[in-house]
Amino acid sequence: MKHSVLDRVASISARVAALNRRKADLEEEIAAEELRPAPDGLRLRQLKARKLRIRDQLARYDGVLRTLKPLAGHAAARRGGLA
Repeated sequence: MKHSVLDRVASISARVAALNRRKADLEEEIAAEELRPAPDGLRLRQLKARKLRIRDQLARYDGVLRTLKPLAGHAAARRGGLA
């Protein structure tokens, strides 16, 4: 099945939004763990590692979106829509 550039931009944008929500949730978990009287060091390392993986994914998707958005604008203009 062939996907248009517009579909790809929409799909990646939705993925970025989901990753940002997950990152915010992890930040809350990290803050809550750090506020405990005796924070679990292993759990903190795991949470922070997950947050870093999400940060890396977001950076990768940002690069892809920077490449695709101009193309999506051209595709929308050809179809008579706006990007």
